Amino acid sequence: MIFPEEYKFVGVKDRERRGDPIYFSTQYLLSMEGPELYRVTSRGQGFMREVEELELLSSGSKIARYPQTVDIRNRTLLIDLAYELCQKTGADTVIFQGPDEHITFVHQPDPGQILNIEVLDVAPPDPPWLVYSLNKLEKCGVLGDLAVRFRPRILDLRTIRGEDVYYPCRASGLGQSLDSDPVVHDHPRIVGCEISREIFLAGYRGKAHSFFNICPLSSFSPGGPFITRCCQSERRGLTRRNGFLGMVVHWGDGPWAIAEAARCLAKELRK
Repeated sequence: MIFPEEYKFVGVKDRERRGDPIYFSTQYLLSMEGPELYRVTSRGQGFMREVEELELLSSGSKIARYPQTVDIRNRTLLIDLAYELCQKTGADTVIFQGPDEHITFVHQPDPGQILNIEVLDVAPPDPPWLVYSLNKLEKCGVLGDLAVRFRPRILDLRTIRGEDVYYPCRASGLGQSLDSDPVVHDHPRIVGCEISREIFLAGYRGKAHSFFNICPLSSFSPGGPFITRCCQSERRGLTRRNGFLGMVVHWGDGPWAIAEAARCLAKELRK
């Protein structure tokens, strides 16, 4: 697959005339007559360079143009759209135009080059905060250049019910909670993280109980690279679970910290 890292590397001409100089940053040249797509080798100094070689990558009916303007900084979207259009038309290259009228292309699109990252989180709320934040960051384009697909895996606490169950706090809205209700059962079931259990033991030392650990770092077995959250700040950062590299953000981190964590993880995975 050839997908320029930035659209500034794509030069566009109505018609390619051999011998014309080319802008210094141009790595690929799209001639609308034909159309034809070339890989460019240039030489010289300054803003305009001499063309040393034009390597034809695709031409004619092998080049399709996507009919709508799209966010050309969203690499996952463009790879998916290009792959689908190539499957339908037999083309091997798709040209895209953004709302700012800049142009880029995907040649021989390969969805296998999109990074799949599991998002391990707990509900409620719906959607869980980490899933919600990553979705918003994707929609506003903050993570579009990463070529990442986030795949939510959610532990739904509503599947753990019973009169003897105590959740971490009333914010869940699920029922009895350690921060608002006395523990009256002889053998309660404590549903929470390690901190929740410590809070319970501080008030009911030695009391028999069952414990269901909902911390994503303990309750999930990742099937690939992952991002998750934990309330223990010392766990924040890169980690490994089940042999896969992952990133932990703090339970209360906002979108900016989550975006930085996602970018750091993607960078490590691309190494």
